[in-house]
Amino acid sequence: MLSVSAYTTRSILASVSYRAVVVLRCLVQSTDFVANAFSHYFVMVKRLRGTEEEKGCSADVSEVMPAGAAASAAIIADQSLPPSSLPPSSPPRVDNAVVPVSPSNRERFRNLCMPHQVSCDLSTVSSEPGFRFSFQAVVLVVFPPSSNPLRRHVLLGDGRGSVGVTVWNAHVNAFSSSSIGQCVAITKVSMTIHNGVRGLSLNKESTVQFIKDDHFASLWWNGIPSKPPLSAIFFHDQTDNTVVNVAGILGSVSVEQKHVRSDARDLLTLKIVDRTGIVVVRSWNHGADLFQRLVDTPILLTRVRVTSFGGAKTGELFDGAGTMINEGSFAGADDLRQFWSE
Repeated sequence: MLSVSAYTTRSILASVSYRAVVVLRCLVQSTDFVANAFSHYFVMVKRLRGTEEEKGCSADVSEVMPAGAAASAAIIADQSLPPSSLPPSSPPRVDNAVVPVSPSNRERFRNLCMPHQVSCDLSTVSSEPGFRFSFQAVVLVVFPPSSNPLRRHVLLGDGRGSVGVTVWNAHVNAFSSSSIGQCVAITKVSMTIHNGVRGLSLNKESTVQFIKDDHFASLWWNGIPSKPPLSAIFFHDQTDNTVVNVAGILGSVSVEQKHVRSDARDLLTLKIVDRTGIVVVRSWNHGADLFQRLVDTPILLTRVRVTSFGGAKTGELFDGAGTMINEGSFAGADDLRQFWSE
């Protein structure tokens, strides 16, 4: 009987100890919860008091705090957080304020892909379908318009490359021979790739506007006349659509009639000779009378576009005021006369 009684006593003590531990644990958790609740409650009261002081009136703690919690709040006040660690108060609310719309993730991504400056080589433009951008360049060549539908092909350049663009309908009449050398700004264009060649494509929302500013394409075009002319041997090393200056003795002038789109047109051919070779220059819009009187004299052609014809490099005169003709009063003209008389 004594052993049974001792076992029962131990079981009772163990049960009481376990229940005491559980009760103590609950009390500790309740105490922490109450302390945290009073701490947040006091921070709220302090904010309300500061707001009322800014408005010119005082806020009584008893108005917002129950009477039973006043003593506990006073104790917590001594252990309150320093002002620097308190969360900042919310900014004052402005009625009818216009909140700017944050850009979407798609817009942020496209802005990162958009280069700050696009050149005619289009090397920095994304080939993603539907990607649109703004573009500025100098007009180099304006081809004749076509109908059904009304369209016109234009060649643009900026010294870093050249690119073609087809304009449609209302934009067709904006380009002419007087547009050569002008800087044009085109918005909302997209890049196309056909047979490995990059080009530009306009849509119905695109705009075309001629501008006058210090764009690097305009600086390149206006700076070409100050560059020295290329001799014939270096001319044939240039890539297509490069714009250069050519100087030499005008050896011959000839005109040949060609059929272009069922129309008969005259093709002017000039042969310019120097100590290193011959440069052939062609034009569809210049007359032979302008050059016949200059045969056997030094001539400087400023701004000539390099092209390829029949596997050989040839030059092409720009329309309008694109190409300038100097009739013998330039550096190196005397040496050319000496060469021609030898």
